[in-house]
Amino acid sequence: MKQKTFPELIVSPRLELRKHGAELAETMYRYVDQDRARLRVFLPWVDKTLSEEDEAAYIKITHATWEKGTFFDYGIFERETGTYMGNAGVHNIAWHHDRCEFGYWILGRFEGKGFVSEAVSALEKVCAGLGFHRLEIRCDSGNPRSAAVPRRLGYSLDGTLKEDTLAHGRYTDTMVFAKLND
Repeated sequence: MKQKTFPELIVSPRLELRKHGAELAETMYRYVDQDRARLRVFLPWVDKTLSEEDEAAYIKITHATWEKGTFFDYGIFERETGTYMGNAGVHNIAWHHDRCEFGYWILGRFEGKGFVSEAVSALEKVCAGLGFHRLEIRCDSGNPRSAAVPRRLGYSLDGTLKEDTLAHGRYTDTMVFAKLND
């Protein structure tokens, strides 16, 4: 498939997924900092996010990767209140193989309410419309909440990559889930 671009706004019943704006840096940093201990267990970038400037730099990078067509990252916002809740994105895109991967994180206070599943489902619809054949979600095997998302959305577990990631001084396993668009 030829490289395409993603919409800057995706709307689902309860959510809006929005391309990051520079004005979000302060909120993103504050939220990450408030939930740092929980997030850092499975997300290695948390330990490198130490200031609002770090988030501003991240947003700048996401704009550059958006233009290159290599990574499309969105803020997850509750439609009713406009509250920022976390991020969801499409990355590890292989345009020539019609394949991509979803990544996500959400603040602890929003966990367990189906927001991540809804965000991923909305991204799936966009990806299907763009012509992606294989959709993947990878997560740490020790993160049952993250693994529940692909299971809930009908993904199959393709396998587990043994000790493929070094995090916090120890090797962890990565579960690889996939769904095919036929």
